[in-house]
Amino acid sequence: MRVFLVVLFLLMTTSAFAEAQDVVKTKEVVITATKTEAEIEDVPFSVEIITKEEIEAKGAEKLRDIIRFAESINFIRSMGRDLISIRGMNDEHTLLLIDGKRFAGEFRHTFELDRLTMENVERIEIIRGPISSLYGSEALGGVINIITRRPDKFSFELRPEYGTHRGGEGEQKSVSIYLGNKYRNFGFSLSGTVLNRDPFLTPQGTTYLNKEERTNLSLKLFYDLSKHTSLTFDGAYMTEDLISRSLSGGAVLRDIFKHTRHDFSLGLSHKSTGLDYLLRAYISIYDKDYELRRLADGNLMRFDDIKKRTSVLEGKVTKEIYKSHLVTIGGEFRREFYRGTRIKTGKGTFTIFKEGLNATGSEVTSDYWAGYIQDEWQVRDNLLVILSIRYDDSDKFESEISPRVGITYKILPNFRVKAAYGEGFKSPTPRDLYIDMRHPGPRYLVMGNPAIKSEKSKTYEISLEGEKGILAGRLAYFFNDVKDLIEMDQITCPAGTPQGWRCYTYQNIAKAEIQGIEASIKVHLSDEIRIQGSYAYLDAKDKTKNERLIMRPRHKFITKAMYDNKSLGLKVNLWGEWIVDNLWESYPKNIKNYSLWYVSLSKNLTKNFALYAGIDNIFNKKDKDIPLVGAFYYGGLRFNF
Repeated sequence: MRVFLVVLFLLMTTSAFAEAQDVVKTKEVVITATKTEAEIEDVPFSVEIITKEEIEAKGAEKLRDIIRFAESINFIRSMGRDLISIRGMNDEHTLLLIDGKRFAGEFRHTFELDRLTMENVERIEIIRGPISSLYGSEALGGVINIITRRPDKFSFELRPEYGTHRGGEGEQKSVSIYLGNKYRNFGFSLSGTVLNRDPFLTPQGTTYLNKEERTNLSLKLFYDLSKHTSLTFDGAYMTEDLISRSLSGGAVLRDIFKHTRHDFSLGLSHKSTGLDYLLRAYISIYDKDYELRRLADGNLMRFDDIKKRTSVLEGKVTKEIYKSHLVTIGGEFRREFYRGTRIKTGKGTFTIFKEGLNATGSEVTSDYWAGYIQDEWQVRDNLLVILSIRYDDSDKFESEISPRVGITYKILPNFRVKAAYGEGFKSPTPRDLYIDMRHPGPRYLVMGNPAIKSEKSKTYEISLEGEKGILAGRLAYFFNDVKDLIEMDQITCPAGTPQGWRCYTYQNIAKAEIQGIEASIKVHLSDEIRIQGSYAYLDAKDKTKNERLIMRPRHKFITKAMYDNKSLGLKVNLWGEWIVDNLWESYPKNIKNYSLWYVSLSKNLTKNFALYAGIDNIFNKKDKDIPLVGAFYYGGLRFNF
């Protein structure tokens, strides 16, 4: 297999150089960085776009499948689950959006890597670094915005897929569908994915990978009131059943999760020369039921019931002023409601009884409001300055002011230097303040801390970018000074805690410093072949203890080789990632180094029908901690009309 991959890569590269030529490149446009349409080469902030073409090339079905190949993004492992980390920041410092909208879910993005499916995704925009000046709390580390498709003609796609790990473990079956059309002023799209995965069990009967059943459905309706003005309704539904197994005192326990989410949005938008505006209201409702049962007899040991609701009213207007200033003014009101058996606030107290057990919980409602202004100032043809500032306030926390400034200076038409400074913040969540979670399986207790403060950061970065013929490259340095970083820390258990339990609470680390270097190169050898590579160096420290923050690899390398022969209807993709010097645990010291390779290919049999197949983790790497559970083989059919 290794020889085959090397030969394939050499053949692709050699044939490309034989016919290398200047390739006509289209301008990439990003929305998330400024809340306006802007070309990436002009935006003075760290931006990455994952296109629909890349999503299909990888065969990505879920966000997890594609996000790992983004620059400076890693996974942090916590409580047996993967969490997103941008530039070494915690997952809670990453704001996940769908079409610019927040959605209700876990306080940590524990399950979203698998919940967010790709069947109706047009592209994914990633902003690295604080962007609280436009998005407020949670955008301390960056933003990942999933942009969905808006059809302009009839389109139908159907994709059944089957996959399994070596030995038949973790068998996975899924079906994805997309249907969209536009007729005169009216358009719609309907999409969804149904997925079923069997568990991947350890020799002890616990799970490396959970048993999963998941259904996602999305509906988009839009009506063009005029050439420039549209009314849009979005609705989405997600249901998820998960079962994992853990070991406690020699007994195997089952963690049973049932999650549902409903999302509804109504928006009015206008886009014309020199004037854009958006007025939108949306609501996201998330329900979580959890049970802990013994596998042997099915007896219930613990349960939880949680509901979270996020309601938002937002608006913005962008107006060109004096031709050199593009000014955006916006604001939002957000109400977040949380009710659950895992928090103790003393308000709205309730008790639930189930199979002889009872659980008591309470609720909390938090109101947030904010206003912001941004000026995209074209000082000269080769100099762009973007200034923005946002004011946030809340009925629970102190007010915050978040400024950001960025400069793009074009030294040459295809060579530029960029510099940026931004401040960000994240308010404590109800979990941080009020949680009271007791888990008898692994025997731990997590308690809230009402005394913790908001996290704050200041980030500086500078970069050089340029293109020459078939080459494009970027080199950047960033420094992030974080104050009062919230981390879960082990403490002495309070009186009355059963013997042998571990106890944790949330505390502010007085100071953390995270700095790094990012480098990337793209070689567009021909219309058929592209090669990309990126390298990220990360130095993340808890300055209070003068120790490295765990699970932040010092070195990450990504490589992509993509071959697309349209005349043959053949696509071949070889992607790889290297993780080097990843401090997994401090005591005892445990360093993780590994490399993973992924290959996929597809062949059009007719104009509307294709076969595809791939292997993730080609060389069958295994590590029970991460976990790496060996090679995953998948294949499917793709129908397009």
